[in-house]
Amino acid sequence: MITLAQLEREVARRTGPFIQANQDTGVPTSSTTTSAIMPRLKTNALLGGPENLWLLRRSVLWDGTPTPMPVQDVDRERMVQTFDSGAGRVIVDRNWRDTMYPGELADFTHLHPSQELRVAVLAGLRRCFLDDTFLVQTTSGYGDIDLTSQVPWIVSPQQVTRAQYGWLKPVGEAPFGAHLLDGHVMLTGTSGSYAPADIWVTATRPHTSLVNLAYSATGPTADDDELMVDLDYAAAAGHIEAWHLFPGRMFAAAAGNLQATQEMAAREFTRQAMIWGPQADRTVAFTTVVGASSSGVVL
Repeated sequence: MITLAQLEREVARRTGPFIQANQDTGVPTSSTTTSAIMPRLKTNALLGGPENLWLLRRSVLWDGTPTPMPVQDVDRERMVQTFDSGAGRVIVDRNWRDTMYPGELADFTHLHPSQELRVAVLAGLRRCFLDDTFLVQTTSGYGDIDLTSQVPWIVSPQQVTRAQYGWLKPVGEAPFGAHLLDGHVMLTGTSGSYAPADIWVTATRPHTSLVNLAYSATGPTADDDELMVDLDYAAAAGHIEAWHLFPGRMFAAAAGNLQATQEMAAREFTRQAMIWGPQADRTVAFTTVVGASSSGVVL
């Protein structure tokens, strides 16, 4: 399980300069409504700082604990206007309503946190799939079974990859077909409520529909929402989606060969999808009854 915040940070690392630093813990008054002092950023070297990056406040301290009060939405995002490297002072483009808390952690990202970074992350999650098996409720005789009404994330017949019979759990293969009717995916060929056992369906499910181990119509919306997806798989998907959605911003980040090119990002997503995406069915089974005919054992 990963959180949405973890995924966004990983995508941010791949899509441009990314920095994490916290407000000074020893001088509570060092933060103002327009600036914060971050000792981790102090340097006398002529290195690139956080200028023109977005400063994102996620309501967490440097040790991962929550801030005394959640950061208000109006204070969540700011762009860094100037940076004093000698003092480690970051000055933002417009006032915060509430100053940063002592020890509060900030993410510095190249993409706009809500309008670009999160958009790319959610688009990437729509590219990531898993195989999910569920018990079908059969309410009609030999008629078709409406899968979309039972499982809203099934929107295409191509998502349905397998049907099985079985009590308590799937055991034997079942004949099936899937087609679209009035925008709903219908399952046919399994005999409906006249089937010899319960019907279990396996379908390819987008990860946006599985948030906090429950169905979600919108995908994750909060930083601490949990996703059951491999971090590298989802981050690679978000990376290539950033190239598709915001090519100008990505070309700027990749200038000077300091970030991965679009071709490199596409190749990495392909590699991750081959590892973590749904795999071809490798089930091995006998096609006839094995054992005494009276036992009816099928393997």
